Amino acid sequence: MNTGLFLGARPAQERGEAALVGVPFDGTASYRPGSRFGPMAIREGSHSLETFGPYLDRDLTNMDYIDLGDLDVAPGSVERMIEGVAEVVAEIHDREMRPILLGGEHTISIGAVMKMVEYYPDLVVLQLDAHADYRDEYLGGSISHATTMRRVTDFISPDRLYRLGVRSGTRDEFIKTGIELPLDHEGGVLDVDRLLKSIPRDAPLYMTLDLDVFDPSLMSGVGNPEPNGLTYREFIHLVHGLIWHKLVGFDVVELAPQYDPSGESAIVAATAVRDLMLCMM
Repeated sequence: MNTGLFLGARPAQERGEAALVGVPFDGTASYRPGSRFGPMAIREGSHSLETFGPYLDRDLTNMDYIDLGDLDVAPGSVERMIEGVAEVVAEIHDREMRPILLGGEHTISIGAVMKMVEYYPDLVVLQLDAHADYRDEYLGGSISHATTMRRVTDFISPDRLYRLGVRSGTRDEFIKTGIELPLDHEGGVLDVDRLLKSIPRDAPLYMTLDLDVFDPSLMSGVGNPEPNGLTYREFIHLVHGLIWHKLVGFDVVELAPQYDPSGESAIVAATAVRDLMLCMM
């Protein structure tokens, strides 16, 4: 039954271990807008899924979680949206739950990290993304989908930001992030293993999953697709490794469902949300 909530979620007034909230905002989109429709599409896609994740041998029926619905955001104000995200993350924390944000564009991560670091001063952030998103400004603005991770480092030390899948950006971004050039075009699972070994297991971890990290053959419904992306096999290998880490929250962003009329991108996005939730158990 499609309740309008994410797969198996309880209503907002109940309690749980985690809380989902949609952030339907794409106010800084510069190429293909439409990620504001992402939260609804992820929820709809989730109703094609089982609660059981066979790769992790875990079931969402053993986890209590709620769906708060969508944040009421002003379409043209990224600053107000970030403030709203920070407020809802605080509300979720005050209710002793972990936040799961459904985007929406990548700027929603700024508000989440800004608030999460207040609760976890030693927070580390894992960015899965096709793009570095490390410009200091873009199109005359300092807050943009293209500056998101640079703004995240306003709140955490750059050496506490980890990355996987980045394959697009300016040369300056690659230099500043320390990503070695030329890129290894055959990394795959080996890159995942190296990453998992580098992230401290005892540190609270916030993960931001920009869906364009996946190869367009798997995820065409995004605003800025990039070839040679992650497979789901590589992603689930990562998620399996993250079981041993302290995942305190995550977001899944940049689904623009109108660019994939088949609905497959939304289903893959919902599957990723489910598998990350199973990782939190």
